[in-house]
Amino acid sequence: MSKISFTILNICYKNRKRIEVKLMSFSVLITSDLHGRLDRFKLLANQMKALKADLVIDNGDFLDGSPATFYYKHISNKSHPMIELANGIYDVAVYGNHEFHDTLQTIQQLHSECRFPWISCNIGEFAKPYFVKNIRGKKFAVVGATTHFTPLWDEHGYVKEFKFEDALTALQFWVDYVKIYEIPDYLIVSYHGGFTEDPATGAVFQERNGENQANEILESITDIDLLITGHQHLFINERIHNTLTIQPTSHGNGFFEVQIDLDNRNSQAIFHQLEVNSPTLAYPFEVEQWLDKELTSILGDYSYKGILTSRLSSHPFIQLMHDMQLKATGAQISVFDLMYRDNGGLRGNITNRDLLKNAPHEHKLRVVTLSTMEIKQLIEQSAAVFAINRDGEIDFSTNIFPDTPQPYQYDFWGGISYLIDVREVVGQRVKNMTYKGMPMESQQYFRVVLNSYRLTGYDFPILKNRNILYETTQTVPFLFKDYLLSSLPSVVPSHGNFKVIH
Repeated sequence: MSKISFTILNICYKNRKRIEVKLMSFSVLITSDLHGRLDRFKLLANQMKALKADLVIDNGDFLDGSPATFYYKHISNKSHPMIELANGIYDVAVYGNHEFHDTLQTIQQLHSECRFPWISCNIGEFAKPYFVKNIRGKKFAVVGATTHFTPLWDEHGYVKEFKFEDALTALQFWVDYVKIYEIPDYLIVSYHGGFTEDPATGAVFQERNGENQANEILESITDIDLLITGHQHLFINERIHNTLTIQPTSHGNGFFEVQIDLDNRNSQAIFHQLEVNSPTLAYPFEVEQWLDKELTSILGDYSYKGILTSRLSSHPFIQLMHDMQLKATGAQISVFDLMYRDNGGLRGNITNRDLLKNAPHEHKLRVVTLSTMEIKQLIEQSAAVFAINRDGEIDFSTNIFPDTPQPYQYDFWGGISYLIDVREVVGQRVKNMTYKGMPMESQQYFRVVLNSYRLTGYDFPILKNRNILYETTQTVPFLFKDYLLSSLPSVVPSHGNFKVIH
């Protein structure tokens, strides 16, 4: 869609001369949470460049999280092509939490390659708090902020040198500062964080714990013309009071174009949806070639179909992941979390693409000591993701109670056997816990392997600050690859079993 320019022609007379005054509109383009989707960003970048917008903003989580990013980080010495594409379109970017999933040296290298500034007002002197651009005699100001929960997800110690201030508090100060000292004609807050309540309906989907403060921003900060949000991967396009409020989904599914008529104080947001099934969607040839490289083959069927079916009873793929984790660490019990996707697992020829689809996160494995009581408490917390729907079937609790915050994370436990009865109230669902066929005594202790993210304690506070008995030197994708190449069993391994009933 071409850029729309609203032209208002005012006719006036001065000294009997006819004067035409053209009042122009302005356009701002916004992306967020691209997560390294180079295949999609190539098309988005061309579309965005064609619009010839006045201001282009990325709202964070730019590179981390895709097979292409893994390739350019670990396999190739080349710079990530998304950076060069971004240099051709962006005016400014805001730090997301995933920008800090790497070392300070890597972040600084990203800085040096980008020809646009990265901003955030709540990371101290590390970043400038805001960005100003003068466009045809009008001043546009962008105040950036990053969810201050970022250090809570720091599993590798990368952000220990940074101080994250409460995002809301920092925004309250810097928005006032910009209004007083910059006097912008149009004020934008670009916040890498999201909502606790739906801004349109008020439906609650998370408690106000500080991770997502967009509701509080709208409630406590006035005179924001445009609030950009992200982090949650939602689609939002609402006008809340006098503030246009948007969130442009994620992973390169599209971008927002905000059209602004300053003279009439009007603005509207148009979402440009990417055709994700386009045959032109592909990573560069070298990336695709590496992703399609065959690593090994597997005789058994370790694939799964259906989000719920893979979570209600022991599955060969889950047993395989437990086997890998236990062999890599020598632990007695394994904890594994499966991505929320309909299809996955392994079958037949296994490529690098299959590897990264099933083990995408660069977590390390760590071993800690847990008691039977602690293990039961953790499984109970996982079991709370389930509920019984109106048809009397097991469903996710988020689908049953949309106005009440519900747990999202669900872990599989291997090396033990147990039963989850969804008919029971939350906290009393886990039954018949056994280890090697014997009931688990309340005062027994076990060596348990979990990934380093889980041990940040963000989703399961009981795991925070545990004493680490052992840590792998490699991250899960490399551990899984080594396992497939050297330790893959000929039959499905058995590390206990579980069942969810109702």
